[in-house]
Amino acid sequence: MQLLKNMSLALLMGLAATFSYAHGQIKHSKTTTVSIQGSTESCKAMIEKAGTQKKLSRLTWDAATQKAALVYNSHATSKDAVLKRVALAGFDNEGYNAPEETYRTLPATCWYKGAPEAMQPHAAHSETQQNDPSARSAEATAASALEPLYKAYFSINSALVQSDSKTVAQKAGELNGLVKAVKMGALNNDEHEVWMSVMNDLQKQAAALQSAGSIEKQRAAFAPLSGTVYKLIKASKLPYKVYYNHCPMYKGGANWLSNEQGIKNPYYGSKMMTCGSTRETLQ
Repeated sequence: MQLLKNMSLALLMGLAATFSYAHGQIKHSKTTTVSIQGSTESCKAMIEKAGTQKKLSRLTWDAATQKAALVYNSHATSKDAVLKRVALAGFDNEGYNAPEETYRTLPATCWYKGAPEAMQPHAAHSETQQNDPSARSAEATAASALEPLYKAYFSINSALVQSDSKTVAQKAGELNGLVKAVKMGALNNDEHEVWMSVMNDLQKQAAALQSAGSIEKQRAAFAPLSGTVYKLIKASKLPYKVYYNHCPMYKGGANWLSNEQGIKNPYYGSKMMTCGSTRETLQ
């Protein structure tokens, strides 16, 4: 109990010192305390470097409490932006988890959730993958942890093409669950950075599509969802081609993604099945 009191006192003293200094250096300053995971004092410099920007933010982390004092310019940045940078540096926090790839590169003294055992299977199978094309293909297929999410999106697209409102609602429910289940640490670095910027919008858009009643409302909800999924797919490593298509007629212009070549318009279905064109091919 006494140890906890001493730790709390030390944190409060650190907060006071940080706030006093940073307030004089940062305009429009706002102060808060955030939780950031790290194993030892040796992680301190890495965490603080990631969360500190000249004249924008200052982060002071305490290893004993796993808490950090944050002062930031509320007109130019945000707590969310700081926590994203800390996660990308390899440290889980109250807002975001670090990419597994980045965690593996941390010094052993900073492994706050144990040794990165996930590295071993990659090393063990590297020679097999080089010599066996089917093994490389299997590895590529599993490259993105977002693959189930993409499959659900493509199923929604197909149901809209068929004007099948019931299936759209069912697949939108699956998508909504998959979005909530995504493990940030399993994403590659590029996906991870995009995911942090779109995950809130994606969850709202999936929920909106799930609750949309008629096929017309479903199609209206599908348009912004497609824009968000496009950003993610561009950051993913997929073993197949994805076609980014454009319909000039629907509400002044709308886009969608398909894993099949050729135009099948989800916004009009059989009324104007081939209306549109492919703007970009992603892989």
